[in-house]
Amino acid sequence: MTKGSLLVVCSFLAASLLGQNTPQLPKSVGKDACTRCHQYERRTTAGTPHDDAKSCEGCHGEGEKHLKSGGDTSTMFSYRRATAEEVRARCGQCHQNPSMEKHSQGDVACTACHSSHHYVQKKYLLKTETETKPV
Repeated sequence: MTKGSLLVVCSFLAASLLGQNTPQLPKSVGKDACTRCHQYERRTTAGTPHDDAKSCEGCHGEGEKHLKSGGDTSTMFSYRRATAEEVRARCGQCHQNPSMEKHSQGDVACTACHSSHHYVQKKYLLKTETETKPV
C-alpha cells in the first residue's frame, strides 16, 4: 500500500470514528417499488429489451430520493426535460454499436423517433411517423 492510499484509508476511518457523515448516494429501490405507482409504464416496457434487471432505474436513475420525496419528478432523469445530448448519453450507456454512432450525429435525441413507453411498433420501440416528423 502506498503512503497516499494509506492516508486516504486513515482519513476515511478517522472521519467515520469521529461521526462525520460521508455523503450517501441514492439507492436503488427496484422495479416493484416503481410499478406500485407507474403501472402504465410497467405494461409498456413488459416484453421489450427495457424489461430487464436495470429496468426503470437503469434509464431514470436511482429511485430512493423520488420515493422519499413523495414523487418529486425533479429527482429522476426526465427524457422530456433533457437535451438531445443528455438523452443520447443516457441511452448510450447501454446502446453501444455502430448503428448508434450514426444515429447520434447532430442535435437529435433518440426520443425523437423511439420511446420506451409510447411506441407504436414494439420492434425498435418506434413512434408513429407523424410523431417523429420535425415540427
